[in-house]
Amino acid sequence: MGSLIRSMDWSKTSLGPVAGWSQSLRTSVSICLASDLPICVIWGPGLVQLYNDAYRLICGDKHPRSMGQNFSACWQEAWPVIGEAHDAALAGDKAFLETQHIFLERHGFLEECFFTFSFSPIRDEAGRVGGLFHPVIEMTAQMLGERRTRALRDLTAQTSKAKSVTEVLALSAQTLAEYPLDLPFVLIYALEPQGDQARLVGAAGLSADTVAGLRSACSGDAQAVWPLAEVARLGSAVPVDDVRQRIAGVSIGPNLELPNFELPNAAWALPITPPGTDRPVAIFIAGISPCLPMNEAYRSFYDLLAAGVSTSVANVSAYEDERRRAKALAELDRAKTAFFSNISHEFRTPLALMLGPVEDALAGPEALPPLHRAQLQVVHRNGLRLQRLVNGLLEFSRIEAGRVRAAYEPTDLAEFTADLASNFRSACEKAGLELRVDCPRLSEPVFVDRPMWEKIVLNLLSNAFKFTFKGEIAVTLRQAGRSAELVVRDTGTGIPTVEMPRLFERFHRIENAQGRTHEGSGIGLALVQELVKLHGGTISAESRAVGEAGSEAERGTTFRISIPLGTGHLPP
Repeated sequence: MGSLIRSMDWSKTSLGPVAGWSQSLRTSVSICLASDLPICVIWGPGLVQLYNDAYRLICGDKHPRSMGQNFSACWQEAWPVIGEAHDAALAGDKAFLETQHIFLERHGFLEECFFTFSFSPIRDEAGRVGGLFHPVIEMTAQMLGERRTRALRDLTAQTSKAKSVTEVLALSAQTLAEYPLDLPFVLIYALEPQGDQARLVGAAGLSADTVAGLRSACSGDAQAVWPLAEVARLGSAVPVDDVRQRIAGVSIGPNLELPNFELPNAAWALPITPPGTDRPVAIFIAGISPCLPMNEAYRSFYDLLAAGVSTSVANVSAYEDERRRAKALAELDRAKTAFFSNISHEFRTPLALMLGPVEDALAGPEALPPLHRAQLQVVHRNGLRLQRLVNGLLEFSRIEAGRVRAAYEPTDLAEFTADLASNFRSACEKAGLELRVDCPRLSEPVFVDRPMWEKIVLNLLSNAFKFTFKGEIAVTLRQAGRSAELVVRDTGTGIPTVEMPRLFERFHRIENAQGRTHEGSGIGLALVQELVKLHGGTISAESRAVGEAGSEAERGTTFRISIPLGTGHLPP
């Protein structure tokens, strides 16, 4: 620019020949040319501008005619934004404007730009304002990057609320409508599974009449407005030209009342292809702003938008699949619960009809032959065992179906628990086991359903007795803060570590477990857990099995149940 200034005939301007320039002008131009910062010097009553190499890039196609041109004439399209600051500086005040939004015609089209700049008065030898010192920093790339990042962030945030693919696509268009300067218009078509029909599910930047006319399309139609079939076939973005001709007579995009502003005439058609699929589920038509150059950053923005929508579609598809799977499992679970409930009822009637005559025969006055009595006793014992299994199954299915209603009442839990545990004393003594019961009185009654608490305690003691062959079974009840804590501990065979995660699963039984009997249906501990939950409590277990590391004294199983005191945790 120094060479250009020296080569120009300045006598044709209000500045006159260079030889006659004042020292203040020479010094200002010298400082300007030596700077790497874009700087323009505006001088004299003709507002003649001189600038350095960095400022030449801001001028774009206005250069070289802009050198020596009247400043206000050169930047007339920016004058609504910069005029007031310029005039204030000429009056002797300095002016600083940050990230100003300006539309400039400097590359053959009206371009959206952002600038931070200042105007500072320059005093001449007489002390008057001879000109202005005008440094400029272009912020366009930074501001566009921030705006597009915000658009991508909003797109992700809004579509994350969607519950269906159609809602994702509609919310995408709705969100991107807030960014008309980057996306003058948006149309999103959902492709039918067969791929030959497309349905408009989201639109922005177009009139309602236009949207109505574009609502459905045949993706294979050669006369279609948009190249949907080509995008679906290629699986990649396709540029669309002559948009104004494709949808003639329509006002598209933002209404920018600017001289020389043209409506959008180009777009991208991008596929929405979720990961793991081989064909698009939708096609995204995004308008290209006529006020922005189609550079790498702008092109990447469209790809990121399509990727964001595709990810949201994939997420909601996974959600829908999971919901369908959960619904199917719930249906299966309800069917299973109904089956167990019905079959349990069906079993109880014939069992009662069988047990009645057997009990009558065993209690009758006639003496039975020893062999017949022994056989009837076996039938009776196994009939009772089967009845207990059926009753347990029925109760568990009723709890799972939510048909059980507990009757909570204040209870001296220590005395009640000790009484229940004492039922096992005789059996323990016969088996050579010690039963220790330590249940001191609590500070207040505990609200429990007494039959349910009975099942909890008896189930745990039954398990302990079944798997303990020597040593002891201990039952303790203590108050821990605002909870009553029941602990049932035994010195039995223990539970292998690998089985602990499945301990409370329904119908789960530990294979090859050594026990006094092989009775049980695998629902005892699952039933206990459900009953504890009905009381707002928790249950946990610790165990070390035979053959695992640790001393003989550490072997066995401990169950710990905690029930809150008071009634705040219970239903009204």
